[in-house]
Amino acid sequence: MCLYCAAGEFLVTQSEKVHRTTYESKWYITEPQVAKDLTLIMLRANKPLHITAGKTFPLTMATFCSLLKTSAGYISVLLANRD
Repeated sequence: MCLYCAAGEFLVTQSEKVHRTTYESKWYITEPQVAKDLTLIMLRANKPLHITAGKTFPLTMATFCSLLKTSAGYISVLLANRD
């Protein structure tokens, strides 16, 4: 699960870099058609990509940490009730 979440986090980070890098390029001094294309790339890259698990929740490191915390809580309750 950790590998999937790490890959998902990497994808989110890289997709955010696409928007920032495109914006920081000198798109405003290029040919009009290229500027339009770069503007469309910026519009699409404005919303970060992410991998989802069953279209339910994104696979990111925040999700993985939440999963670990919840699992640790359940294990703690089960161990406390074992006696």
